[in-house]
Amino acid sequence: MSDSVDDKQGWWRRLSGGLKRTSTSIGGAITDLVAKRKLDQAMLDDIEEVLIRADLGMDCAARIAAAVGQGRYDKSITPEEVKIVLAQEVEKVLTPVAKPLKLDSAKPFVVLVVGVNGSGKTTTIGKLAAKARAQGQSVMLAAGDTFRAAAIDQLKVWGARSGACVIAREPGADAAGLAFDALAFLLPGRACSRSNLSLSACSTTS
Repeated sequence: MSDSVDDKQGWWRRLSGGLKRTSTSIGGAITDLVAKRKLDQAMLDDIEEVLIRADLGMDCAARIAAAVGQGRYDKSITPEEVKIVLAQEVEKVLTPVAKPLKLDSAKPFVVLVVGVNGSGKTTTIGKLAAKARAQGQSVMLAAGDTFRAAAIDQLKVWGARSGACVIAREPGADAAGLAFDALAFLLPGRACSRSNLSLSACSTTS
């Protein structure tokens, strides 16, 4: 019993640590950039570069950098001010497209999750799978990120925890072939057949 509790606590610490690393990385880089400097174009360019590296996308990064510069040009700015603007601009991007995830709109409901390494693809898929399973839905996960053995193993762990079936191949396998295999498992008569499946999530890397 004690070992089980320790394992759960260890997993939670690793998960929390992973989420904090992304926030800390951006926050630390911004703090280093603006410390003891006045806001100029060079700083805005540096801030934009940090945001692009954080996978916010070029358009979003440019918009946030421009918002940081509004009314503050050639003035001192604190890291906290930059973070407030960052949070506000990210909220503006997400709010118009935020909507409930309705799994009953199609069957199976297929989700393709794409992102750079460390952006939280596997964790997001695991949370979606757990949520769907808790609602009585059937779930299949496809480990399309075949270039990293750790990503495959992590998805298998999430599948075991949530009770979802997992389609995976050996590390280095063809990702397109894996996606085809996942579709083949949706055929009638298979364990994860189309008639039984509510949600299919495929993880890949950009």
